[in-house]
Amino acid sequence: MAHSSESIWPWFHRLYWNTALFGGLALALPQLWLGQWGAQVLAVAYGLATLVAFPLARRYPKAALVAHLAAALGMCVWASQQPWAALALGWNREMTLYASATVATLGLTVLAMFGGLWVMVVAVMLLATLLPHPESGLYWVVWPLWVLGGLVGLSVFKAVHKLEATQQELSKVALRDRQTGLSNRLALEADYERYQALASRSDQPLLFSYWLLGVSKERPQLLQELAKVMQDALRQGDGLYRVGDDQFCGLHIGLVSGHELTERLSRRFPQAQVVWVVCNGLALEEALNHVQELLYRSPRQPIRHLASVPKA
Repeated sequence: MAHSSESIWPWFHRLYWNTALFGGLALALPQLWLGQWGAQVLAVAYGLATLVAFPLARRYPKAALVAHLAAALGMCVWASQQPWAALALGWNREMTLYASATVATLGLTVLAMFGGLWVMVVAVMLLATLLPHPESGLYWVVWPLWVLGGLVGLSVFKAVHKLEATQQELSKVALRDRQTGLSNRLALEADYERYQALASRSDQPLLFSYWLLGVSKERPQLLQELAKVMQDALRQGDGLYRVGDDQFCGLHIGLVSGHELTERLSRRFPQAQVVWVVCNGLALEEALNHVQELLYRSPRQPIRHLASVPKA
């Protein structure tokens, strides 16, 4: 079974939407009562964009966020070109445009962080076209600042992807037994509840197998051979885990009996001991305790033969 760690992106998405909802709406709503007509139009447009984009973010997290931010940035560009914006702030026209360029730089950084290279390139071109300088045409003076802001966002974009790739690789290493290549006890703990949920939804038995092989630690090649034999014997979708030096366990959804697998492996490992437990509704520790009760008659008297396989 594949194991994945929690992504870093959801944290950034939550941060953005918290800012957009609480910060953005807190600035927009007062304009409905106190602002000029243009500010009122802008507040309504921002509110509608947020109400549309936020629910869509559950299904399309990246696309909805980038679209919402692009819309908000476009509203800022439009507002900076309106006469009432400078009057409301008490600034002259040029000061208003430079302030909007600063806001646009921050927006461009966030756009590049979530959207990547091409989103950054398109945003820079649109900003240069839509934010004209009052005297010298294009905003040539702030182009380097925009590009720098975009590169900062792009660097964060790439760094997060590299960090996630490294995190996933470390997670795989942590959940794998290096000697056999099988999943380990940590992976079993991560998978167990998921197997329980799948068995419950499909109304099928979930069997938990536990194998005590008695293989010598000085013969690790036998462990590798065993892992290969067991992997070949198991069905697709079954889980197989190494939980001790010569102890393995498996999770099997919809398997009624384990006799065939038991007989196949006992021919290669006649000293093996195995028990099977129907573990539907049992916690992992409960299943392991039940296994130990079946595997050992007493702490000093392990059974010497293959345990019987329960029928599901």
